[in-house]
Amino acid sequence: MNLKKLFRPKSLAVVGGYWADFVIEGNNKLGFKGPIWHVNPSRKSSKKNKYYKNIKDLPAIPDCVYIAVSRDLTVKVIQDYASIGTGGAVCLASRFSETSSKEGLLKTRELLKNSNGMPFLGPNCYGFINYLDNISVWSDQVAGKQIDKGVAIIGQSGTIGNTVSFNHRSLPIGYIISVGNQTCVTIEDTINYILDDKRITAIGIYAESFSKIRLLVEVLKKAKEKKVPIAIVKVGRSKIATETIMSHTGSLSGKEDIYDSLFKQMGVARCGTLAELCEVLKMFHTVGALRGNKVAIMGPSGGDMAMTGDMSEGLAINYAKIPPKINDKLKKVNHKGVVISNPFDLQTYNWNDPKSLKKTFDLMFKANFNFVALMLDFPNIDECDILEWKAIVDKFLLSAKQNNKFGAVIASLPETLPKSIREKCLKSGVVPLQGLSESLYAIHSSIQTGNAWSKINSLKITEKINKKNARKTYSEYDSKKILERYGIRIPSIILSNTSNVITNAKKIGFPLVMKINSKNIIHKTEIKGVITNINSINEIKKTINQLSKFKTKIIIEKMIQNKIAEILVGIKIDNQFGPVIVIGSGGIYTELISDSVTMLLPLTKKNVLKAINELKISKLINGFRGGPKGDINALIQTILKIAKFAEKNASRLIEVDINPLIVRTEGKGVIAVDALIHYLEDIK
Repeated sequence: MNLKKLFRPKSLAVVGGYWADFVIEGNNKLGFKGPIWHVNPSRKSSKKNKYYKNIKDLPAIPDCVYIAVSRDLTVKVIQDYASIGTGGAVCLASRFSETSSKEGLLKTRELLKNSNGMPFLGPNCYGFINYLDNISVWSDQVAGKQIDKGVAIIGQSGTIGNTVSFNHRSLPIGYIISVGNQTCVTIEDTINYILDDKRITAIGIYAESFSKIRLLVEVLKKAKEKKVPIAIVKVGRSKIATETIMSHTGSLSGKEDIYDSLFKQMGVARCGTLAELCEVLKMFHTVGALRGNKVAIMGPSGGDMAMTGDMSEGLAINYAKIPPKINDKLKKVNHKGVVISNPFDLQTYNWNDPKSLKKTFDLMFKANFNFVALMLDFPNIDECDILEWKAIVDKFLLSAKQNNKFGAVIASLPETLPKSIREKCLKSGVVPLQGLSESLYAIHSSIQTGNAWSKINSLKITEKINKKNARKTYSEYDSKKILERYGIRIPSIILSNTSNVITNAKKIGFPLVMKINSKNIIHKTEIKGVITNINSINEIKKTINQLSKFKTKIIIEKMIQNKIAEILVGIKIDNQFGPVIVIGSGGIYTELISDSVTMLLPLTKKNVLKAINELKISKLINGFRGGPKGDINALIQTILKIAKFAEKNASRLIEVDINPLIVRTEGKGVIAVDALIHYLEDIK
């Protein structure tokens, strides 16, 4: 798909009235040099404005056409422009597929057919602004100005694009692109195109859904190769958000745990708010992906430093110790009342002596930190003198430049970093970060992206398989026997009639577990379909009486001892990503605590171990409070075997639930004591 004429046109046609006027005004503001032909049969030309009655009156073929007419007319107009060889289009009209109505879907198919291969944005979209080439095909006022390099904002919401463009954060924006319903050009297509523009330093995304998962993975790899970091606001975690998205663009959201796994593995920063997105993008624009996590933050307020420490909990920021030699030198250039630490409370002894402060800045930049930040909140410039603050920032910027190190000026409140200071920082290669929480998250994201990029991130996305087979389920006994064939340990087990239970139980030996074998009853414990710790013939007889009412065969198996922890391991076959593996706290804890990690294939020992250690229950496995450790090596190997099973049977499976997988003491292995396989076709 060639998108050059769409996003970098030399000539424009605009079709419509009120909304089309915004495009004319936006291009006048930015200084677009090419011809713009305004098609509107209802308006009369004047000395100031020239209007064309229809496409036949145009003096040449436009590179791009902006279509701001009704839905039904949009379907016709796009065909006219596609037929003469126009390079791309923007379709503003709504009431297409986002309505999920029969008529809306029909008009969407007509639109796509009539475009005849001409790429278009929308429908139901604002269009785009290209600040790099002074072009606006945007259905609203244009905020911002021409720049030489900057970030690209890509999203499904035009209003979100507007909001970001209205920011008071000095975010250098190169493109704002709204894709609307993604009927033709998708977010993935747009990222792919943008990554080939060397003027783009980072990409920010607002997404409700993705439709080309395979391409998404490819462009995330491409971003890593080109060293263009990506930050994203992906909505859809909550029920409310899901319902809103459906009415907005007709997208199906969900599978947020899978997206979390994908973004983490590919080094994409997932943001929760537009404020976070802006600060992360400023960090990416100026610094890129940090190659280490050693960070130093200093400022004249002990309170700020204390809050910084608290708010950094759970982030990837490592406030490494100041090296001894640097520490000694810092003591010499600071008042004896200053405690040398990281975060570093500079206090105010040297406040009115910027030259002295610069010595501290130089020493901090000479230390072994990957990133050094100065926290400083400016007073209101309309009411107070800020000369002292400016002098301190100037010395910090000079020190960063002379030492050729990455740095930031952080304001704990978004509004306490004046525009003049922000722009001076950007020109000096120092990040102006606003809002303490967002600033710390931006630093964290840069570290996380650098860490992910330093590893090999191969992913295998299985093609979607559309099968109409009815959902079937293997019984617990059959499920466990299938897993056993793939090298997954299960207890010694016999499937028995009630008349043979005692005989078969003797073959297994005490202690025993007895339970009903059913493919329809999922939660057997709740209905007392599982009896554990059976140690005598009398207990067996009582259990037979209790279980016989279910009228199923009875599973007799050895009760597993030396238990350290219970783990859940699941396989989900996603319609976009293929098989994914979910691990978490198992047994009764599955529903009591939120403790799970989702992994995309292929798995390695390293990323399985990392996922295990992210679980709360990993503390038990690693020997909680001096207790015995679990057999973590056996757990890793078993999860790898389950992943191989999933990969081999992806087209046959629907879902697999192993819960619990019992982790025993070191050297004793792990055993799947309960499992159910839901499938479309028989497992080989």
